[in-house]
Amino acid sequence: MSRESASNLVCFLLGAAVGAGVALLYAPQEGSKTRRALSEKASEVKEKAQELSHTARERLDGLSAKAQEFLHREHPAPVEPADAAENAHA
Repeated sequence: MSRESASNLVCFLLGAAVGAGVALLYAPQEGSKTRRALSEKASEVKEKAQELSHTARERLDGLSAKAQEFLHREHPAPVEPADAAENAHA
């Protein structure tokens, strides 16, 4: 998932949550029911955001590991001149 699509998804979820909250505030029902419904929606949005964050973190960790592997395979770490001199005399 690219950063742009992840950002769009987060914006969509936040917009949906705000829209649901506004709709509940204007709905003709008791205050306690409205507060309970808002609390439930907030919990749902929080869970979805945590899932999205976890998924994004897993994907980024995987990409980072692949990039590190590629860099080490294609460009091994240079040998310091002091280390080369010590190995030559051994």
